[in-house]
Amino acid sequence: MDVILDSKEAPEPELKTFTENRVKCSLKRLFWLVRKIKVKYSATPESKTPCNQICFIELQTFDHQHIEFSVTARDKKTALDMGLKKAYKHIKKVFHKAQKYGRLSKNVYV
Repeated sequence: MDVILDSKEAPEPELKTFTENRVKCSLKRLFWLVRKIKVKYSATPESKTPCNQICFIELQTFDHQHIEFSVTARDKKTALDMGLKKAYKHIKKVFHKAQKYGRLSKNVYV
């Protein structure tokens, strides 16, 4: 599983290591289903709400399907946690559905 932190600016070393460790820890049960993970952080500059940090998560599975999530939160770490929780639930649901009906590639992302 490759974890790619994609950003226009140079990412902070603490944020990069936190992102890699958090992704590997949260998806450790389903790591064999995911080939590549891209995480991108951005901020909305003129937001009236305190929730202005956006985290985009893009997963590429072993059957070459792309799943994208975006989450908005107060800070980057919270946005990453919420996005990974959403991704884990979706992958787990797809996997159970595939086990029920037989093949993974037929029933993914319906």
